[in-house]
Amino acid sequence: MLLSSIALATVLWAAVPGDTKSCAGSAAWGGNCSISNTGSSVEIGATRPGGSGGSGGSRGDGGDAEAAPAPPPPACTDSLCRGNYSVVVLQPTLSDVASFAPASAPFVDEPDGVGIVGMPMNFVATAGVHEQAGTLFDLPVTVRFTPTSYRFIYGDGTSRDSPTGGRTWAALGRAQFSATDTSHAYAARGTYTASATVRYAAQANFGNGWIDVPGLLDIPAGTTTLQIVDVKTALVDKTCLENPRGPGC
Repeated sequence: MLLSSIALATVLWAAVPGDTKSCAGSAAWGGNCSISNTGSSVEIGATRPGGSGGSGGSRGDGGDAEAAPAPPPPACTDSLCRGNYSVVVLQPTLSDVASFAPASAPFVDEPDGVGIVGMPMNFVATAGVHEQAGTLFDLPVTVRFTPTSYRFIYGDGTSRDSPTGGRTWAALGRAQFSATDTSHAYAARGTYTASATVRYAAQANFGNGWIDVPGLLDIPAGTTTLQIVDVKTALVDKTCLENPRGPGC
């Protein structure tokens, strides 16, 4: 910098130690120039024509003014904004996850296929939590189905909703033809077709926790055919094998 200043001073004006001069005669600087010589250093100050507002700017090196810096990007106001990428919230529907649903739950009646008019028949639908992995929206996913309630349709125009699928008489420790939370007594003899439906709540997990799927999915639990008969009793001293013509034989 010192060498450049001395060289410029020599061209514009023969500097004399101790003098302070103006380089007004220099056309290159348009008269906006001053020189100070202390004997050990030379200081030169100048501005280009047009000042800071002209095309030349206010730089003292003779170059063009630097372009103004670009304004900063606007602040992110979206709660899901992550700089150069965005977050998409996945919300599957029941139709999206229906292919992951469990198969029909086992459905049984007690006593097996035969009942007595006016006596309770017991019905049991066995269903549990079901999970299945697969792909949804081109992403790996695990879908979970949890039974929330059961609907028993007895085939005689009546039905019952239950929070459980019922239990067998043996599991309950009860005798046959005992009433249970899912049993039903038929009022007339005949052939009936009973069925049950399991209602499931669904959830999906794309790797970041379980997402509740709105709504409930009804899945049939199968059917069973029943034969309801009348039973008549009589006091006899011999069985029908011993006396085929006896009362009730």
